[in-house]
Parts: sequence; C-alpha cells; structure tokens
Amino acid sequence: MLNKQPKLTHLVVLLGLSVFAFSTHSTASQKDGLLKIYFFDVGQGDSIFIEAPNGNQVLIDGGPDNKVVQELAKVMPFYDREIDMVIVSHPHADHIAGLIEVLKRYDVRNILEAKEFYKSPVFPVWHDAESDENANLIEAKAGQEIDFGNEAKLTVLYPNKSYDGIYLNKPHQANVVAMLTYKNFRLLLTGDMEKSVEDTLISGGLNLNADILKIGHHGSKTSTTSGFLSAVSPEVAFIQVGKNRYGHPAPEILKRLSSFGIKNYRTDLDGHMEVLSDGETYEVKRY
Repeated sequence: MLNKQPKLTHLVVLLGLSVFAFSTHSTASQKDGLLKIYFFDVGQGDSIFIEAPNGNQVLIDGGPDNKVVQELAKVMPFYDREIDMVIVSHPHADHIAGLIEVLKRYDVRNILEAKEFYKSPVFPVWHDAESDENANLIEAKAGQEIDFGNEAKLTVLYPNKSYDGIYLNKPHQANVVAMLTYKNFRLLLTGDMEKSVEDTLISGGLNLNADILKIGHHGSKTSTTSGFLSAVSPEVAFIQVGKNRYGHPAPEILKRLSSFGIKNYRTDLDGHMEVLSDGETYEVKRY
C-alpha cells in the first residue's frame, strides 16, 4: 500500500461551517477552466465522477459491481492512480459494492460519508476495505464545504445530525446530499434521498435552486415530489438507473418531470453522460 499524504490539508471552523481545502492536484490535470461531471452507466446503481477546473477528482458512489472501474478508465489517464475524494451517499450495495475495487486499484486520499453502520453482506467488506485504505475518513455533516479550488466547491446539505457508528435499518435517512457549485453553475446531488429528507431540506429554508438535479433513488416514486422540484427548479435532470425489478424510474416521476418542463437523461437509455461547465454556461452530451 502506498504511503498516503491526505490532500485535505487542514480543517478550518468558520461561522459554524467546517471548511475543507484540497491542495493543488499533481497529476492528470488539464486545468482548462472547465468543471467536468460524468454520470457513469453502472446499471442499477449510482456513480458520478467530478473533475474540478484545477484537476481535483471526486468519485461519488461506485455502483453495484466493478463496472465503475471500466467507467473510470474512460475519463482518467492510465497513469493516474489517485482519486482525491470518494463520497459515499449511503451504504446500500448498489452504491458501495463497486467502491471496494476502486480502493484496491486507486490511491484514495479522502472518504466522506455519514459513517453509519448497516447490516448487509457487502457492508463489512466495504468497511474493511476503507479501513485498509489509510485514507482520511471524514464524517459528512450539514454545513461542510469542500473547496476544490478555482471557485468550485461542494457544500453538504444533509445529514443534519451525526450518525457515526449507529446501525440503521434504513440508511436512506442518513443519505448524504450536497450542492456542487462552480461560479454560477449549480448541481444538486441526492443519492437515494427520499421525500422525508426532501421535506427537511425545504423546511430548513436552504437555497436548493440548481441548474441540474440528480434525481433521487433512481426515479423511485418515494422521491422527487412536486414541492421539491419547485424548490430546486432545475433545467435538466439525470436518472441513474439500469434494468431492475422495482419499476424505476416510476412513470409518475417521468410525467412529473415532463410537466415541469425538465429535460431528463437516463443512463439505461442514454448511457454514460457528461456535463461541462465554465461556471456560467453548461453543456450536456453523451460521452
């Protein structure tokens, strides 16, 4: 195992917010001033890769199997074996199973998660893998800001209390929700967030407005309420979904998106998708 020096070099508490700052990324950076977001096609699961304008790299979730490694190979040079941060939205297998192989193949500097425990076959394997990784383990809490540099940052909106070491039967209740911003561009990242968390965010008076929304829970009818869509008011939505027995995405969710005039893309139909932004405008295209 490589001897790692965490990229998150310091923790500053300012006005009640925890602010993490990345150091300058040393490899694989084109530094072209663009924020790059890739919605990976990993089947029935979530996995999103972000490259900040200065080259810092973040992987959010890893899907249900090792397909995420193939997807990473499409967007990272073969010689780049470092990922600055992995964010775990919650410990269901369709979000963490693929991350186990990611930790084996890449030098992951930091892992951000709610740190809840969950009884499942894959969870102890994941927990052992992250313990062996020697990464900087960070508990996700509302108010944290992860500064990627060059005016790009990610702000944690939820969970709003600590779940560290607590066993949860329904880990969606501790699902990590975050807003990615780059200058005037905004993307809301939701994992498998359901209605109860949506309501909590709305009642908390947070600014949820975003250009792009990652639809919660693969388009399940338990998420993406009309009130939530009104609060976010996105132009574009992404649904990460594959062949499944749950009926995802639910027809009523697709109808609701259409009624709001929100263009949506689905990884089961559109494949691996890419968003590029200069902080003022953005472009969506198939990768």
